[in-house]
Amino acid sequence: MLFRTMPGDPIELYLPLEMQSGLSPEQLRLMKNEIIETMGLDRNHFVQYFYWVASMARGDFGISMETRQSVLDHVRSPMANTITMNVFSMFLVFAITIPVGVYSALRRGRLFDNTALVGSMIGLSIPGFLFGLIMIVLFAIIFPVFPMFGMASIMPPDEGTLAWYQDRLRYMALPLLSIVFMGLAGMIRFIRSAMIDALNMDCIRTARAKGLAEKTVIYVHAFRNALIPIITVMAGFFIGIFGGSMAIEITFSWQGMGQIMLNALNLRDISVLMAMNVFYALIAFTGLLALDIVYVMVDPRIRFD
Repeated sequence: MLFRTMPGDPIELYLPLEMQSGLSPEQLRLMKNEIIETMGLDRNHFVQYFYWVASMARGDFGISMETRQSVLDHVRSPMANTITMNVFSMFLVFAITIPVGVYSALRRGRLFDNTALVGSMIGLSIPGFLFGLIMIVLFAIIFPVFPMFGMASIMPPDEGTLAWYQDRLRYMALPLLSIVFMGLAGMIRFIRSAMIDALNMDCIRTARAKGLAEKTVIYVHAFRNALIPIITVMAGFFIGIFGGSMAIEITFSWQGMGQIMLNALNLRDISVLMAMNVFYALIAFTGLLALDIVYVMVDPRIRFD
C-alpha cells in the first residue's frame, strides 16, 4: 500500500516522452489503456496485491519498468554480486571477531583489551558510508592501491581467468573492507562481554578446581557456554548486513541490490521494490531458522520439540 500511494504515475514512467512522440492522442490513449490492463492497474489495490501474491507463488514477480525485463532477470546479476560481497564479509568478520573477542576477554584491562575497546568504540561511532569515503581518500587517492569506484576495469580480462578474478577482487577490496569494519566493532564488544560472563560461571571455577588444563577450560567449557548469545548476535548480523551493505554499495558504485533498490525507488518501479522486500524477508526467515538449528547443535538442553 505504501508503494502504491507513492507520488507519480507509473504509466508515465513506463512510457517516457521519447516513446510518446509521434503518436496521435488516440494511439497514446489506447497504448496507455493496454498497459494499465496488462499491469492490472485498473483493479483495486487490495485485488492487485492478491494477484501479485498468486503470481509470486508461481515465480512471476512482474516486469521491471527500468529495463522491460522480468524482475528475476533484472535482479539476478546484482543479487549475485550482493550475496558474494556479504558472504566474504561475514566470513572475515567472524574469523576476526571471535578470536579477538575471546583474547580480549582473557586479557581484560590490559593493553590489547583496551586497544580493542577503543577501536570498537571508534567503529561504532563512524557511519558506514563515511568510513567508505575515508577508505577512498586513503587507499584510492593518497595511496592509489585500489580502484575508487566500479566493479571491473574498463577493459577487463577474459571472464573466468585468474586475471579476471584478480581484477574483481581489486574492485571489491574497498567496499568489502568497509563492510567488515562496520561489523567488527559491535561484534568484538559483544563476544568479549559474553566470554567474560562465561568465565565467571560456577562451572568454570569447578573445572579449574578439578585441575583441567586452562585451554580446555577456556575453549571447551567457557567458549561453549558463551556461544548461545554469540550465535544470537550472529543471526542478527546475518540478517542486517544485507540491508547495511546498501549504503556501501551505493558509495562505491557496486552493482548490487543497493543500487537496484535506489533506482527502483527513484523510478517508482513497484515490481522490483516488492521483489526486494520478499528477498529481505527470506533472508530474515533463513537467518532465524538457521539460528534455531544451531541452538540445538550447541546446547544439548535445547530440543526441537
